[in-house]
Amino acid sequence: MTGRRGVAKVGTVLVMFLLLIGGTQMVFSQEARAEGEFGNVISVNPFGLLLGVANAEYEKVWKPNMSFVGQVVFASESSGRWDWTLLGGGVGVKRYLNTTAPEKFWFGGNASVNYVSAEYRRDSDSSFFLGLAGLVGYKWIFGERFTVEPSFGLLISIGSLSIEGESIPISGLGGALGISLGYAF
Repeated sequence: MTGRRGVAKVGTVLVMFLLLIGGTQMVFSQEARAEGEFGNVISVNPFGLLLGVANAEYEKVWKPNMSFVGQVVFASESSGRWDWTLLGGGVGVKRYLNTTAPEKFWFGGNASVNYVSAEYRRDSDSSFFLGLAGLVGYKWIFGERFTVEPSFGLLISIGSLSIEGESIPISGLGGALGISLGYAF
């Protein structure tokens, strides 16, 4: 991904994320939380950046034990003869065991659509991939508003690319592990 095309893709994902946040504010405008408690969290995975993956999550509480989640992800790698880029977004839900959303123990799932573009020795292809995940985690709110949230689970990815006449299935079952830092408001 180079030049204007790359900037356009990143801009498109950013606009989609902002529309998702605005849309959830309108759809879930009723506050389910008691006055003075938190109904929104924005978080990022700083450790993903060490692996070249940037992802962010917006969480909106709509019931005392449940929240809606919107996510965006961007990754790009160039190694040897391979160049690839991933842009995606997803939606999901988190179900808290107690009426403490958005904090403490939760389980949930999400679905995502990711656009993958790859180039190998001047041949290239791009495709959309579907991802489904089942996750569990625990969120702490420290101080006034800062959050720490480890999570883990299973991820299923479905899709394929065709490079140099060969179909490359990039599908399967894998683990999902993360730790996010965020801000509650």
